Amino acid sequence: MAKIIIVSGSNRQGRGTPQVAEWVLATAKNTQSEHEFTLVDLADYDLPFMQEAYPPQNNPDRQLDGDVKRWVETMSEADGYLIVTPEYNHSVPAYLKNALDTLDYQLKRKPVAIVSHGAIAGARANEHLRLIINSNLGAVPVPESVTLNAMPAFGPVFDDNHQLLEQYQGAQKPLENTLESLVWHTEALAKARTK
Repeated sequence: MAKIIIVSGSNRQGRGTPQVAEWVLATAKNTQSEHEFTLVDLADYDLPFMQEAYPPQNNPDRQLDGDVKRWVETMSEADGYLIVTPEYNHSVPAYLKNALDTLDYQLKRKPVAIVSHGAIAGARANEHLRLIINSNLGAVPVPESVTLNAMPAFGPVFDDNHQLLEQYQGAQKPLENTLESLVWHTEALAKARTK
């Protein structure tokens, strides 16, 4: 059984990202029910701006406390990840980037899928996030991703059951394909890491 964390990657007031993350979670439970999916909302963590003297990967004596410790420990518990990000100013939210900057080896050799939303479907945030997770974090971006051309904060995108409204249904199959690929990569990389 794969253990996968879905990260709701925004903390601003009035954000639509939690709605997108709930859709991802509902779809995951419907299509990949034999695996364990957990939703983690960045807004539940009070993460200060990362000002450590050394990059986390280069500090073997790193001491963590508070929500930074809780965030790092939470992320270490999964075998794979799906990050839901809006697009802010042609990139990912600063709070999401900062949260990723606090990690050291939690994502190393683990797969990460991306679901973006917003103007032009969050495509620029999607591309930036792919570069971020594959740099010093050493994560493995899965080839498939979802770009949802919608901004839930400005109008309804989902019904009460976290299902897409008719005009957005074109994103459903790409999400199912992305989840299938994420599970495959999660299982394959978990086996490889045990060797």
